[in-house]
Amino acid sequence: MDTLLEALVIATDVWEDAIAQLSWHHGLVVLAYFGAAWFCLVNAHISRQNRQPHVFWYLGAAVLCLLGVNTVLQADLFVTQLLRAIAKLQGWYAQRRELQYSAVLLLGLMVVLSIKGLRSRLSADDLPSELVAMGLAALLALFATRMVSAHGTDLVLNLRLAGVSVGRLIEFAGIGLVIHGARNCLRLH
Repeated sequence: MDTLLEALVIATDVWEDAIAQLSWHHGLVVLAYFGAAWFCLVNAHISRQNRQPHVFWYLGAAVLCLLGVNTVLQADLFVTQLLRAIAKLQGWYAQRRELQYSAVLLLGLMVVLSIKGLRSRLSADDLPSELVAMGLAALLALFATRMVSAHGTDLVLNLRLAGVSVGRLIEFAGIGLVIHGARNCLRLH
């Protein structure tokens, strides 16, 4: 129990620093997530009125809202730091790399299988937009990869191109796919 309390203190210190460093950039990311969620909710409402499948849209909106809230609360960073502190305090931090890279590979495999499974199980009528599904899968994979926080993946995600991190570019690309796919579906209604 003492290890957990000590780990909580360590994680809270890092988390508080991250919260203090939030800027208007994070606000833009949150607005993008909520904008994409709004498009999903509009599609859900229209689909429901037309007696078409709408659960996909509600789930998409919920996922996007949770990811947007996470951008401000930095919950993924807190959990990552808590687990890192526990690993250090319990003495197995040095052996974590194999677990991290196995987790990253497993996550990648899960994303590929999820997309393939969605395409094979659902007909074109049941899956309103492949772009939305791919965008959501990319965002969830990015979230999970950030939580695993392996040095190699963190290095790539934090690499800056034109002043913006690769992770943030991937995030905006995923949000963009969702918005574009959801807008296309609105035109079809």
